[in-house]
Amino acid sequence: MAGDDKLRDAGSIAAQVMDGAYKKVKEGARLLEVADYAEALIVEMGARPAFPMNISINERAAHYTPDVGEQTVFEKGDLVKLDIGVHVDGYIGDIARSKAIGGGHKELIAAAEAALENAVSAVKPGVRTNEVGGIVEKTIKDFGLLPVSNLTGHMLTEWNLHGGTVVPNVRTMTGYKFRVGDVFAIEPFSTNGAGRVVDEASAMIFRYLADKPLRMREARTILAYAKENYSTLPFAERWVADLVPRFKLGLALRQLVSSKSLHAYHILRECERGLVAQAEHSIRVTNSGCEILTEE
Repeated sequence: MAGDDKLRDAGSIAAQVMDGAYKKVKEGARLLEVADYAEALIVEMGARPAFPMNISINERAAHYTPDVGEQTVFEKGDLVKLDIGVHVDGYIGDIARSKAIGGGHKELIAAAEAALENAVSAVKPGVRTNEVGGIVEKTIKDFGLLPVSNLTGHMLTEWNLHGGTVVPNVRTMTGYKFRVGDVFAIEPFSTNGAGRVVDEASAMIFRYLADKPLRMREARTILAYAKENYSTLPFAERWVADLVPRFKLGLALRQLVSSKSLHAYHILRECERGLVAQAEHSIRVTNSGCEILTEE
């Protein structure tokens, strides 16, 4: 299968899995059940998760995925962000949607969705990423809200979720000029807070960086498994929880992060605890514009 076909397959599967997962997000449902459903469906459809399903609620903007055995349920009033990644032999599709449990938060969701639509419509060869960032910023501000300025869209390359070039969610001084064949995830975030995120202390998602000398056998076990099974793509703590005794899991992961064997994706929270909505599609730049890859 050619690379273009793999990209389209990854994007189509991501869209279909999102549709199913979105329907399962309702009051009383467990976060872990939704994540397990989505990740299993990706495999059932012949692909692999490009990263653990992110289910970030309210002021949490990104990088939250359920823990092992987590019992947290969706509650009425929650503003839920679902972010799903799929890869076919390293070719990635990345999609996100927001949902309000029991209604509400309409302006926040509409602002993120309108910003995504306007941004995608503007992408074509020769347009710069900072111009698209300006469109995202204006669209969201027109709703009386703010974009999250330190979160961005990102280039997607083979086996690399963040390919080095970003699409800002605000206008910047300079930017990359889109070229035919480029693949990007366009990813606006809207908030009624201050428009920036900060790291929380905890992390549930990690990525292999390098082999390093490690004291703990359990750390060595996790690192070898992550390198072989996930390569350069992120994985969840719960995906490796059965490899070592549970009481040693946290210590092993901390050693792996401190030794720079693994990168930790800390949970990202709006700095003033404002609510955050998200919308995302993966696109490929064409001669006349762009093709949305994450559509059924």
